[in-house]
Amino acid sequence: MPIDPYTPCPGGTGKKVKFCCPDLLGELDEIQRMLEGDQRLACLERINSLEGKFPDRACLLSMKVMLEAQLADEGKAEATLARFVEKYPGNAVALAEEATLKATKQGAAAAVEPLQRAIAASSGSMMPQVYDAISLVAERLVAEGQYLAARGHLMLVLDLSAHKDERATNVVMQLDGSPQLPLLMKESQPIAQAPVDALWKKGFDSAMEFVRRAQWLEAAKQLRELAKSAGDWPPIWRNIATLRVWLAENKGAIEALRKFARQPLGSSAAPPLDEMVEAEALAQMIDTENADYVEVLNVRYPIKDLDLAMQQLSSDPRALRLPVDLAKMATEDQPPPKAALSLLDRAAPESGKGIARENVPRIVGQVFVYGKQTDRDARLELITYRTDELSESQRVVAEILKDTLGTAEAEEVATRRPAVSHALSWSWRLPDDTPNEERDALISAERRAVLMDKWPLMKFKVLEGRTPQEASRDPAMRVPLLAAILILELSSMSEGDQLDFNELRTKQGLPTAETIEPTELDVLTLPLARLHRLDVSKLSDEQLEAMFVRATHYRQVKALRRAGEEVLKRPSLEQTLPRQEVYGQLAQIEPNPEKAIKYIEDARVAAEAAGQSSAPWDMTEMTLRLSMGDFPTADRLLQHIRSEHIREPGVAQMLYQILVESGVIRPDGTPAMGPPGAAGGGMMPGAAPAAASEAGKLWTPDGGAPAPAGGKKSVIWTPD
Repeated sequence: MPIDPYTPCPGGTGKKVKFCCPDLLGELDEIQRMLEGDQRLACLERINSLEGKFPDRACLLSMKVMLEAQLADEGKAEATLARFVEKYPGNAVALAEEATLKATKQGAAAAVEPLQRAIAASSGSMMPQVYDAISLVAERLVAEGQYLAARGHLMLVLDLSAHKDERATNVVMQLDGSPQLPLLMKESQPIAQAPVDALWKKGFDSAMEFVRRAQWLEAAKQLRELAKSAGDWPPIWRNIATLRVWLAENKGAIEALRKFARQPLGSSAAPPLDEMVEAEALAQMIDTENADYVEVLNVRYPIKDLDLAMQQLSSDPRALRLPVDLAKMATEDQPPPKAALSLLDRAAPESGKGIARENVPRIVGQVFVYGKQTDRDARLELITYRTDELSESQRVVAEILKDTLGTAEAEEVATRRPAVSHALSWSWRLPDDTPNEERDALISAERRAVLMDKWPLMKFKVLEGRTPQEASRDPAMRVPLLAAILILELSSMSEGDQLDFNELRTKQGLPTAETIEPTELDVLTLPLARLHRLDVSKLSDEQLEAMFVRATHYRQVKALRRAGEEVLKRPSLEQTLPRQEVYGQLAQIEPNPEKAIKYIEDARVAAEAAGQSSAPWDMTEMTLRLSMGDFPTADRLLQHIRSEHIREPGVAQMLYQILVESGVIRPDGTPAMGPPGAAGGGMMPGAAPAAASEAGKLWTPDGGAPAPAGGKKSVIWTPD
């Protein structure tokens, strides 16, 4: 866009070019055209040539620091920025450039404070550089896993752009739909209102004016001062918590959330229990300093006789080869291992039919065998946890290798894993012939036993070092304990409805989470953590549709399952919520493959009844069959799609994508080599049935966060 006399000065002076730099009008227009043509290096040279004649002009300094940063010349960019800030303290563009540089070099959290000063300095209208800095900081916050702060900045971008910023919209949509991101981190944090009769309302409303101008730092400062004079009123601390979350001040956010959540129960000022529990749960999720962890150890042993060790490992049924390409495990420092195996605590029985839960073999560690190298002897590395698994895995290694191993030389902490996540997950090696129904029943029984019997006896820092069973006797621990259970419940939703968390609450003497009556309730504003508690049978069609759409958007699995099943009972919703779409969503979240296939079959029938192609559902079932290892059926579906649907719009492209992602073909279209035992007559690779079953996986702040692109995909591809 050309620069004319009435264009705002690009240096953030707050004046039009006519009143700021009239003598630079032609040069600024020329520079702008060069920028639009992406001639950045030439543009920077032009600015350097002008600085001798027009020293320390804000417009030239702003463009220069931007270009130096874009061209990755951080040293020069910092020097130019220092001069810019010195000559124009409080300049919004200078502060925005400072925020941009800090976000790039030091991380997003370091950029928040100068960004807030840039926003505060943007009186009247906001300069493009400030808007761009907000967008950049938001994206950096996402990349660094600061999802709550990122959402605050992303929503600010959307507000400033009247929801026209497609990039911010896409990032928010991807975070909303990510199955890895907890529900409590998918919603915008609330802003509370002061009671109309509050004596401190005037000061509260004054702080809220700064919130409306996105000056969060100043608003939080004023609210903290108000809390000192007025007292710890919940709306004050709720808003301080929200502002500190947006400002990426996690420590301060945790303090404020707990000020809000730990109000005296039963007092007239206390918020509703659900709100207190959800605030405390959020505090626990971001309080990594007080989280409990289990160390993952690497224990190294010298091998006295490598050939004998390899023979002993290969012949013992408790050592199972890992399905990995050993060659790809080589690093610059060492060659690949000669063997990579899982260790079982006992040999797997010949058959899994009728197997008792206590007899299922458990994977207690992994071993990697390395041959002799120039600077080190042959060795075995045992990877396990510093729990009972350590002694179990060492016992198994000693029994298998007998005198072939020397004494452990080193024990290193490779990483760590949240203790709750570790306790509520396990790895089994069920025999291949274990019937699916028995497999599901065993997993369900184990999950229940761990939750009801094991978890209550674990000690947690958040409960002041006590177990849930001990903490349940202390009224002051009621909210923290309810919050811990809520985190478990929300993290376990993908496992279906087998677990009754109200039973766990009752066993600890806690109030249960009751069904919510929908009378005069806005489904669109009900917190996601409570959405599944709605009595779906009493929802109006409009409310039910809103619940289904919202649950689908945010992947609130339990709410989606309950709303979807109710939608299918109401013919009145067939036009707005087509049956095949509802069946498809239910298939995608169904943990039982056989039930998921039944939903897909129902979707296929519904599509055909509506005069639509069944190809999308044929491909959906094919992806699920591939994930189950049912290659003959997947192959038949492939041949059916080829013969009946391949000429339909988009089918060939989607089929190609599915086959590539499933490893059936390479990106160039040539068949991929499957392991031995491939099903004949088609392109399906063979594979051994899954060796282990792992359950109860929980999200943790440092346990693998979703990428902006939405994280791990479901194994089921669906048309939507």
